[in-house]
Amino acid sequence: MQNALQICAIIVLLGAACSKKSATGEEPLARVNNKYLYPTDVQDLFYTTKGETDSARILQVYIDSWIKNQLLAQIAEQQLNEKEKNVSRELDEYRNALLIHRYQSRLLQERLDTLITEEELRTYFEKNKNSFELAKNILQLKFIKIDRKSRILSEVRRLFLSPDLKSKKELASLCEKHAANFFLDDEAWLDFSEVQKELPIKQYDEEHFLRNNKFLEINEGKYIYLILIIAYRTKNSLSSFEFEKARIKNVVLNQRKNDLLRKFEQSMVKKAEENKEIQIYTAK
Repeated sequence: MQNALQICAIIVLLGAACSKKSATGEEPLARVNNKYLYPTDVQDLFYTTKGETDSARILQVYIDSWIKNQLLAQIAEQQLNEKEKNVSRELDEYRNALLIHRYQSRLLQERLDTLITEEELRTYFEKNKNSFELAKNILQLKFIKIDRKSRILSEVRRLFLSPDLKSKKELASLCEKHAANFFLDDEAWLDFSEVQKELPIKQYDEEHFLRNNKFLEINEGKYIYLILIIAYRTKNSLSSFEFEKARIKNVVLNQRKNDLLRKFEQSMVKKAEENKEIQIYTAK
């Protein structure tokens, strides 16, 4: 409520210098020749405003922009000829485009099946493998960043190298409590360059590093990094399904959208032809 009162106060103060009231009795905020800007024209600006300073700044920016647009529009009105000022066709096309877009959005929301099974994704991947050549190096790994003086370091090291499922659960529990950072999802495929942002691995020859390292223990400052590289794929080789899964899902979903709209348009035209709503006149 306080913020709303502050906004109203700002609007009243800015409009006080003008005297051309609207039909509802509003004082204007700005004028360009015979065009006026009123508080009701800008009320939607303040739904997310957080304070008086922000409100005043946003309002002033909008008023400045409104003045420039009005001046430009009035100059264009004076300088352009009648043919140049006839924008009715463009307005009709723009309105139609907006209406079509809104209706298509509603149609997709109501009719699009967004459930995509794992089998569908894998089938797409297998049929389009040539489209999934890697442009970067990727890898599967797990790592732990832990204080080198930690009393549980030896236990963490032992569990880290154990393939036993129980050990994995124990390790995850210890990491939650004691590790500065960790990543234990050894089935996820990651971009090598993103991994380097988290670990002290500064390699110019990424492929050489991946081929020649599996387990690393790096001392860096007050921390020890335990790193286990499980698998990797190099640039220009075939990507993995797991790494591409999200992208494939988007592709399949877009195909479904296009198919749904195409079939709807075909049905629409066929129905209109059957009802004699369409006629094409050929020039003689």
